[in-house]
Amino acid sequence: MNTLPHHLQWCQHHADSSSLTCYTSPSHEQKKNSREETFTLVSSEPPKLRWLVAGFVGALLIVFYQLSASFDQQLLTYNLEFLQHQVSSVYEKLSPSLACPATHSDRKFIILYWTKYYHFPDFGNVGLGGKPFGTCDRVGVNSGCMATTDRNLLNESDAVIFHFRTINVSDMPPPAWRRPNQHFIFFEVESPVHTYLPALRWPLLKSYFNRTMTYRRDSDVVYLETHGRVRCINSSTSCLDFPLASKSNIQNVFDPTDHFPINLTLKNRTAAWFVSNCHSDGVGGSRREFLVRNLSHFIPVDIYGGCATEESKKCPNRPVCNPMLSQYYRFYFCFENSLCPDYVTEKCYRPLAYDTVPVVYGGSDYSLYFPAGSYINAMDFDSPESLANYLKKLMTDDELYLSYFRWRRKYVVDLAPKDSWCQLCRMLRDPETKTYADIGSWWSGEMINQTCSLSPPKSLVFT
Repeated sequence: MNTLPHHLQWCQHHADSSSLTCYTSPSHEQKKNSREETFTLVSSEPPKLRWLVAGFVGALLIVFYQLSASFDQQLLTYNLEFLQHQVSSVYEKLSPSLACPATHSDRKFIILYWTKYYHFPDFGNVGLGGKPFGTCDRVGVNSGCMATTDRNLLNESDAVIFHFRTINVSDMPPPAWRRPNQHFIFFEVESPVHTYLPALRWPLLKSYFNRTMTYRRDSDVVYLETHGRVRCINSSTSCLDFPLASKSNIQNVFDPTDHFPINLTLKNRTAAWFVSNCHSDGVGGSRREFLVRNLSHFIPVDIYGGCATEESKKCPNRPVCNPMLSQYYRFYFCFENSLCPDYVTEKCYRPLAYDTVPVVYGGSDYSLYFPAGSYINAMDFDSPESLANYLKKLMTDDELYLSYFRWRRKYVVDLAPKDSWCQLCRMLRDPETKTYADIGSWWSGEMINQTCSLSPPKSLVFT
């Protein structure tokens, strides 16, 4: 399948003049003449270059022989990677010149989705064209950006996004095709625990990405759309949007006498837990199911979603089930499947939007993500019983329970904020150049769980 652009353009600066000559790769119709043109190009180059080309052809023959003789899938994959590296290496030597610059000053910044986001061709509900940037004016960004899936626009694209969980090494453009000031972006929303980490060690990916777009706060673009965020109702110097850059920015001071009005008439059920991944006890997992089991010895816990034992609680249409939280439940278990820094998913924002207090369990510093007094951290307790006893107290002490909603006077919850795309659009105007020499070390460390090094507390998840 032809997945790379049919027409690619590159330029060459002439040493004896200031002129710039641009070339376009041959189309399908032009291929019949390519043999003669290739001979002319090679024969006119210096001897050193001819040796490079000869070596390149020899490498191709070796790889072709290995491919034809091998039926082992792993060796086949390795040989494909090797072949692509040979192509990239020779391309860099044959074409040290720059790609042709755009000549239209009024063009838009182009963002190319090279991969799908899982099975969604338009990156889920993000969309194409100007759709991802529709809210940029609200945050003071004059976008001038457009998104596309047209790979023929690779050379003109300012940013190329690769969803890491769906990349294929044999389907990626060689590093040499990246223009100066063009951004190859590593995109991921799952934690390293649920990332295929061996793929991060592919030789092709060494210095391949020069930008990152993930949920982590140290990413070049902090992506929150699939997770959520808490922001100020009114922008001012006395209110900062979450997530905060550091703990020094925490300034949540609320009037202790103020109680945000919450209807408690039918809120007589203790805790709900929506979950579809029933097992998190693998390498790097949080073992959250054991915490729920231990808590259920002391308080009633209603489990919904794919892991529910009752058919009526499967809740396949979750948006229909969300209002149930607001009406009947006082607490919602926001228990992450892995204990990784900054990994705060949508399950923690949902209860805040539906008048329910989240009980959080994860590897993040939640004070950087939520206003003080808006959540309960399970790791602040030394046992499931002590946590359960505190929740029991809040079931009967309405005044204390209502104090967990004071933050609502100052903040609002965005369940699918679009501002990350505006941040990306702003970044494209930044001339800064950088490279991630080893994306694997940045994402997961040298070991499989180095960046998610927090172990599940035995006092809470004992078996």
